[in-house]
Amino acid sequence: MLDLGTDSGGPAVLVAAGSAQGSRSRRGERLHHVFEEQVDWMRSYGRAGHLAVDAGEVTLTYLELDARANQLARYLLAHGARPGDRIALLFDQAVHSYIGMLAVLKINAAYVPLDVGFPPDRIAYIVDDAGVRLVLSLTHVRDRVPGLEDLVPSVLYLDRVAEVIAAQDPSRLSEAERGAPVEDLAYLIYTSGTTGRPKGVAIGHASICNFVRVAAEVYGLRARDRVYQGMTIAFDFSVEEIWVPWLAGATLVPKPAGSSLLGVDLHQFLTQRRVSAMCVVPTLLATIEDDLPDLRFLLVSGEACPQDLVARWHRPGRRFLNVYGPTEATVSATWTVVHPDRPVTIGVPLPTYATVILDPEDPYRALPHGEVGEIGIAGVGLAAGYLNREDLTAKAFIPDF
Repeated sequence: MLDLGTDSGGPAVLVAAGSAQGSRSRRGERLHHVFEEQVDWMRSYGRAGHLAVDAGEVTLTYLELDARANQLARYLLAHGARPGDRIALLFDQAVHSYIGMLAVLKINAAYVPLDVGFPPDRIAYIVDDAGVRLVLSLTHVRDRVPGLEDLVPSVLYLDRVAEVIAAQDPSRLSEAERGAPVEDLAYLIYTSGTTGRPKGVAIGHASICNFVRVAAEVYGLRARDRVYQGMTIAFDFSVEEIWVPWLAGATLVPKPAGSSLLGVDLHQFLTQRRVSAMCVVPTLLATIEDDLPDLRFLLVSGEACPQDLVARWHRPGRRFLNVYGPTEATVSATWTVVHPDRPVTIGVPLPTYATVILDPEDPYRALPHGEVGEIGIAGVGLAAGYLNREDLTAKAFIPDF
């Protein structure tokens, strides 16, 4: 499956064999276009009732979710939001997160995902570092984030203006309405930071659109899949849970608000909600003791997957993948199909990505076969760098490797 860039004994650059390496994102494509493309397909082919989200008491078809996001986008524009703004999302309910993400993108702004579990000082730091002008939230979140209104420049509580938002035009925004894009930035994800100071990873539209398209190409999700969405949107793994299924036309089944599902409770939820696909960290998967017969697609990431866990969850007919990639590579960069009879590895690069082993002392030097070094990742799927951290960007992002 690999093309090796040099003869044996020299440095090897790994790329996906048999797959075009050019960008999968289209010229001028932005992340919300990926979702809108699926909406238009649903409308054209008589699938207007197909669900984008099934959150139990709240369900939204692709057309309904698009309309709700259009309404919020118009409200934001009417109240001063502009292309190029950084708008933070602070929700504990998945449906609001989805609507918020789409609405922000539709006005050519960038979203900054936050988590209600973040310490107040972390929220304050991210908002300041990212240059956030507005935070979208819900009234009850104030009780979970002490002093929220003192931490940020401005907060818009969507539940307080729900009727006004619902009165907005639900049709797709025109280019004139949304305004011309002023930058390629789609979103900012903040990593924990080894020094305690979070780093904002800037993900552009070209990078994320490319990733979503190559992941959908490789993973094999289907429109009839019901995909568990359990990660906070402040964690980049959630991008894999949300945007790849949407491109496939699948239905998201989000974790209930405020819950920490694991073990028996998670098994019960997945069974009752007829989940057929799941992206999960191995530690969480290990808490589930019984099999899930309806599960046909399983993807693990975020940490090494033990061989015994592969043996427990491997089944004939179940597509079981292990993927790897840092936030800086726009979620995942490599993938492999795991099997109980083979060692678990990080696999091969996704199409449009390349990997190489680099000398830790000289990142411009690729090491030959058998040498130990650092993994270098290249391709159009890389982040633009670290926001406001030119020193770290210069160290981690090598122009030509």
